[in-house]
Amino acid sequence: MQHGGDIYRNKVNIDFSVNINPLGIPDSVKRALLKAVGECDKYPDIKAEELMESISKMAGIKKDSILLGNGASELFMAVVHAVHPKRIVIPVPSFYGYERTAASTGAEVIYYEMKEKFNFCLDEGIKEFLTEGTDLLFLANPNNPVGNMIEDSLLEQIAKECKKKQILIVLDECFLEFTGEEEKRSFKNKLKEYPNVVVVRAFTKIFAIPGVRLGYLFCENQELRDAIRKQIPEWNLSVFAQTAGRVACEEADYMKRTVHLVKEEREYLTSELEQIDIKVYPSHADYLLLKTELPLYEMLLGKEILIRDCRNFRGLEKGYYRIAVKNHAENEQLINTIKRIKKFEATEKTEEIEFVLPEEIEKRSFEIISEELKEKNIELKPEQEMVTKRVIHTSADFDYADTLTFSKGAVEKAKELIKNGADIVTDTNMALAGINKTILAHYGGQAHCFMAEKEVSELAKQNHSTRAAVSMEMAAKIEKPVIFAIGNAPTALLKLHEMIEKGTCYPAFIIGVPVGFVNVVPAKELIITTDIPFIINRGRKGGSNVAAAIVNAILYEMEREGAAK
Repeated sequence: MQHGGDIYRNKVNIDFSVNINPLGIPDSVKRALLKAVGECDKYPDIKAEELMESISKMAGIKKDSILLGNGASELFMAVVHAVHPKRIVIPVPSFYGYERTAASTGAEVIYYEMKEKFNFCLDEGIKEFLTEGTDLLFLANPNNPVGNMIEDSLLEQIAKECKKKQILIVLDECFLEFTGEEEKRSFKNKLKEYPNVVVVRAFTKIFAIPGVRLGYLFCENQELRDAIRKQIPEWNLSVFAQTAGRVACEEADYMKRTVHLVKEEREYLTSELEQIDIKVYPSHADYLLLKTELPLYEMLLGKEILIRDCRNFRGLEKGYYRIAVKNHAENEQLINTIKRIKKFEATEKTEEIEFVLPEEIEKRSFEIISEELKEKNIELKPEQEMVTKRVIHTSADFDYADTLTFSKGAVEKAKELIKNGADIVTDTNMALAGINKTILAHYGGQAHCFMAEKEVSELAKQNHSTRAAVSMEMAAKIEKPVIFAIGNAPTALLKLHEMIEKGTCYPAFIIGVPVGFVNVVPAKELIITTDIPFIINRGRKGGSNVAAAIVNAILYEMEREGAAK
């Protein structure tokens, strides 16, 4: 997962990918940081008492309820490791740090997909995910990457429901101060009523000091607070962080100017972008989520302007971008550059035709894929590289570099199964036709598709089921290890999951890449929750050609390895 701000691997003149205060670091904080150099020969205050006092005064929260961290990310980790949750709910799209934090615990993660038609706002549907087995819920107000706010009434309903079911809420308010509604909308004043809520904030964005690393949280539950404190390292705040934080807390006028500038420039950017037919989602924060068919990331990077490509946010896809709200001159430069790009797109000439011999086409295709992956700063894991590249080669879609998901050692496990004569069952004759059956037969395996069988059709009608589901039941009767390559029907994956749960079928391996809109995403996610080795493409994309491409990538690699011996 890439974050914004990757200026170290790109030539960048203006960075719109990180959402920090367009006013820049306050002058008083700059002076304090320079002065702190003289304190570097001393250990920082391990209790950071002066900083705690300053935050307490600024936020109107008693010192005992505050914990400090080396940025908000350290605090997210500390909270989660303090409570050891077994199940975590994360609304998406949202900040990847929540997902990364959850992954560090080994907890089951349930994603609630916020809907594009509601501008990705949190809605009542989240309450259905707050089950008795849920231990922790991540929320952000405002949310990142959209910038929208949770309705006050809904947030309180969620807090009540979670309190009743003993679910801890980690509420990220890192961007709330940009809205101008901090006092009115913050949950910090309700923490005594809801001790199951922890509010996390940071100095990073609002004071434009991401390199300093300073975050803080509010928690009224002493037992929980003590448990979190045990997860935070000693000496986690440098003299620079403590000094900068103390001085920043005095910058009330700077905060007022920030709110005014961000509101004014956010409205300017929204108006200008909408005039050139780029969709802008409503935001209260210092950033905007955009949607366009233009390849904005690549084209702006060519002009030394960096924005955030949001395709690797769970719940978003190609065509979504996030831009920071910066000062007017920089915002104007961005708008003018995009206008020139759109004008160029409208008049762009056909690319020069490249002459390639027929037998060299596939080789050249893979060369182009490697070149473009490098340009996009996408690094593939070596063991997954050939599978991912062949899928991109088949589909001409680089999204698969982000969405293809592999269980641990998946490719080697699939090779081992094929070497031992495993059969392959697929859910379409198209996928069956595309699989290289000659190489498969060399190892004693066969490829099957039962979809066209008369018996399958009759049983499907009789049982009010689908042919794909019945085909899976028929495949379960094969008395040898079976690799399932599903490229079309989510009902095939749902049936496999049902049989796995009942113990009536135990697939040796599942390739799950069905395509479509109905039950496609949940069917794939269910397979990921099993202990079956898998290669899954998350999201709606996939297809029979993709299923065949994954199988063939493994077969061709086995053929090359055999020839090399």
